Amino acid sequence: MPSIRLIPLSIIGLLLAGLHGNSAHAEVRVRGSIDNVRLEASDATVAEILAALRTRFDVHFRGTTPSRHLTGTYTGTLRGILARILDGYDYVIENHGANFDVIVLSSGLPRRATPSPTVGHRVD
Repeated sequence: MPSIRLIPLSIIGLLLAGLHGNSAHAEVRVRGSIDNVRLEASDATVAEILAALRTRFDVHFRGTTPSRHLTGTYTGTLRGILARILDGYDYVIENHGANFDVIVLSSGLPRRATPSPTVGHRVD
């Protein structure tokens, strides 16, 4: 009969293996210069892509963490690729020479419209 200590460790090991298995599918490759970037993403979140861009270029990110998954090859300027990666999000890109500050304001998901308060209707 397994000891009580071994059971929780086994469960933790399975959970960690499951987490590692899910993240193993995401892949991001970045090459080139600011004016000629080639980015290849395979089932990577926007946050993972921004992190890869941060390691290659002087890109700083803050705000809402984008979680949409993307797969594809993107080529062009760094600013152009940032705009395509963040399509659908509400964001601001500040450019200071080779330094980029990316601020994601919201997920950009459609919001439910809230009707304005009803004002008394006049019936003639």
